[in-house]
Amino acid sequence: MRRARSLFALGITFALAAAEPIEPTLILTSIKAIDVDRANKDKWSVKGYINDPDGDFVPAIGGLGLSTTLVNGATDVVNDLTFDANDCNELKNDEGVICKTTGTRVSIKRTNRVPKDATIEAQRNRNTTSASSYYRFTGVFRRQEFDSTLASPLTAVFGIDGSGEIGDTTYKCKKREGARATKLLCTPGAAYPTPAPSTTPPPPPPPH
Repeated sequence: MRRARSLFALGITFALAAAEPIEPTLILTSIKAIDVDRANKDKWSVKGYINDPDGDFVPAIGGLGLSTTLVNGATDVVNDLTFDANDCNELKNDEGVICKTTGTRVSIKRTNRVPKDATIEAQRNRNTTSASSYYRFTGVFRRQEFDSTLASPLTAVFGIDGSGEIGDTTYKCKKREGARATKLLCTPGAAYPTPAPSTTPPPPPPPH
């Protein structure tokens, strides 16, 4: 019996060790930002996934609200805003949360469709093992006034008061500059190479 007790205690030790917290992660699939040459007409959108293995981050949004921040390649804040708890509605059965105000909306919903090469893990604090730890999210932010210029790469950060922040950066960016707006679309992957300066000598001047 003494040996059985020691094995039982060892099993508890293993279980406690396995239950150490796993930090949530943000996985971006795209960021699109448009800087318009008119007041309060800038806008940006973001898509991606949140992996929340312990099931603590996403449910906390409904009670604490959510902060969202867009950061440019110079680490300057381009745009940031906060959804209060009253702006967020939890979905049934812990399936996600939707936060919205005038011109802005963030939708976070549980999904079994995950990023390529990702492994679906069941959330550990749920009674069923069929619930994926992944949530798919989309965010749209209209009627904004950017505080800094658009410069690649772009980073998105989600934060919850008292629960920390999660963020990710998109390096593969295409920039289009028009007469009244600058557009920057960024996706995962390596940054586009900067064209090397031309080494071809200029043509000789025409003979007189």
